[in-house]
Amino acid sequence: MPNEQTDTPQPPPLTTDQERFLFELLDEPAPSGFEEPAALRWLEHAESLGAETHRDRIGTSFSTFGKGAGPRVAIIGHLDEIGLIVTKIDSKGFLKVASIGGWDRVVLPGQRLRILGTPAGGVVQGTISRTAVHALDAAAREKAPKVDDLSVDIGVDSADAAKQLVRVGDPAVIDVVPGRIGGPDSTRIISRSIDNRIGAFVALEAARLAHERGIKAEVVAVGSVGEEIGLGGATAASYSLDADVTCVVDVTTPGDTPGASDLGELALGKGPILSRGATLTARVVDELIAAAEEADIPFQLRAKGNRTATDADQTIKARAGVATCLVSVPARYLHTPVEQVDLCDVRASIDVIVAWIDRVATKGLQA
Repeated sequence: MPNEQTDTPQPPPLTTDQERFLFELLDEPAPSGFEEPAALRWLEHAESLGAETHRDRIGTSFSTFGKGAGPRVAIIGHLDEIGLIVTKIDSKGFLKVASIGGWDRVVLPGQRLRILGTPAGGVVQGTISRTAVHALDAAAREKAPKVDDLSVDIGVDSADAAKQLVRVGDPAVIDVVPGRIGGPDSTRIISRSIDNRIGAFVALEAARLAHERGIKAEVVAVGSVGEEIGLGGATAASYSLDADVTCVVDVTTPGDTPGASDLGELALGKGPILSRGATLTARVVDELIAAAEEADIPFQLRAKGNRTATDADQTIKARAGVATCLVSVPARYLHTPVEQVDLCDVRASIDVIVAWIDRVATKGLQA
């Protein structure tokens, strides 16, 4: 007998406009310290939704809905991604680079780069060079080269020509564009910047939706900077906001990733991962879980015995302490150019946060 739920066409998890904005946001090159392209895109969209917006002195972005309407709830997702930075231009026009954030260096050789170059050069294309495999000795073939040993070819033959296009200190990202994977009807997407442009997207959509539903709360979506290099943006934002409660949104590796079976049964397509652990506020996490259960939103649980390695590690200890929870979108292949999420999990993450905001606004913050 046919499965009625399977045979009934389901609406897409995101609207066409939401998906278009998400893909635009994912495509912006914005490594840590150079987040402005993504921040401006995010703020422009927030303003079109009716939010009050501003940026702080170090570049973190704020979008406020329902100012003064009730408890101040901060939803934080970081806008920065990992990348590279030009450290040297040699006499033949090749570039040396260093990491911005934590790269698995085995993925770098052979990649195309998008370098944010000089005003005259604009966006410069480059390739990360690797000696042809048949010209390497046996030992070299078995080793992943260090980032410092890599060279970037931008298609010029001299230092002078290169310096017309790039400068020392210019940032770069892997030159890939977001796309769908799994066929035209699939809800899976891949991109280099899912960590954590997805979190910033979820934060903004949850704030918008809570306001549209008339929930009596002041909801501030925050696009933080510098998470990949030390969580600095969320630290400063938490001090300035003085929120009543905070939800951090990030991504995390599920157990259905090849080689990660020790992470258990966590998987793409089963809803957001809600963490319970030492650097999170237990009563707030319990409220988050209760909100998901009452609204019948699928979710998964993860235990964190120590730090979460997200902005939540900083928000909880800001000022006199900010009650904090963490919502993670399951994502495969983090810190590679092909990070993968399921848009159904993105949608469920938005929904569970909105349900939780509603619970906070109606029942108040539990002591």
